[in-house]
Amino acid sequence: MASHIRIHARRFALVGTSGLTAFAGYKSQSDPVHLFWDLDHTIICSISPIPDFEDRINDPKEKVSMCPVSPSNLVTLLPSPPTLHHFDQIDDDFPYDDASLAPNTRTYFRPGAKMALKLCSIFGIVHVYTAAQKTYTDNILHELDTDRSLFQEVIHRDNFPDIVKSGKDLNVGTNNMQRAILFDDRASNFKPQNYENGVAVRPFSPERVRKCYDGSWGAYLEELKEMSRLVGIAFWSSVHLSGDVRKVVHYVRSWTDTTQ
Repeated sequence: MASHIRIHARRFALVGTSGLTAFAGYKSQSDPVHLFWDLDHTIICSISPIPDFEDRINDPKEKVSMCPVSPSNLVTLLPSPPTLHHFDQIDDDFPYDDASLAPNTRTYFRPGAKMALKLCSIFGIVHVYTAAQKTYTDNILHELDTDRSLFQEVIHRDNFPDIVKSGKDLNVGTNNMQRAILFDDRASNFKPQNYENGVAVRPFSPERVRKCYDGSWGAYLEELKEMSRLVGIAFWSSVHLSGDVRKVVHYVRSWTDTTQ
């Protein structure tokens, strides 16, 4: 009897998963959700001037465990987490040498960010919405989206200077607020839509970059967890039966408030 119940439960789960996937595919074609992504401290972290902690970490004298207790034998056998993908660039918001044109900024990609964006592009329309300038944004997209096939719209402050003081108005990218979400680490950017379309992102700060470079799997997995959470919210919004992403945003915000 118990085995029959398990079999039927598996079949029900498979049918439900298949149905949800099919529905997501249908919605992505007929009524796609627009997913606007901030850059700084959301999917990347740029540090200027270029930090030296990587050199210190690679120094054998700096190989000191950050664990507050003695690690188990199992932990010592684990390899270090992957190195964060990064590149150096000139951010002309900061001083740099006009003669040498040496980079003054190092930009790190959040673990899981690239995969998250690719997954979101399967069931939604992905955009960049940043308060950064065009030159800086172009440098990042050259690394993040080389063939420029991932993002439909790239919105930056050169085109919309009001971003800096007024927040990010999603109407510049779509006129359907029932199908638009902004992922951003700054809640003030949600103001133009009365905070109804914004999902707050845990900031990928320089401190969190440093923790990843300290060889902490815990820190690295925390970043993967955050990106997985955002993909889950995006997917849920795309298939919510109401067709209104704001209901999902409201639920996520309410749940987050009760767990903090």
